[in-house]
Amino acid sequence: MLNLKVEGITCGGCANSIKKALAVAAPGAEVAVDIPTGAVKVTGSADRGKVVAAIEDAGYDVTGDA
Repeated sequence: MLNLKVEGITCGGCANSIKKALAVAAPGAEVAVDIPTGAVKVTGSADRGKVVAAIEDAGYDVTGDA
């Protein structure tokens, strides 16, 4: 499981963009996005490097662990 702090999440559209990006980078993983805190929780066997790269490619900054 990964718990990441992500900057730039301001709305449901942002959350959906991250979920779509992670559906490709971490297929089968469950993704939860907390908009107010910017926390992204990825449950399942997901490679941290691929997850971070996918989030950043979607236009958001991963700043550390949540």
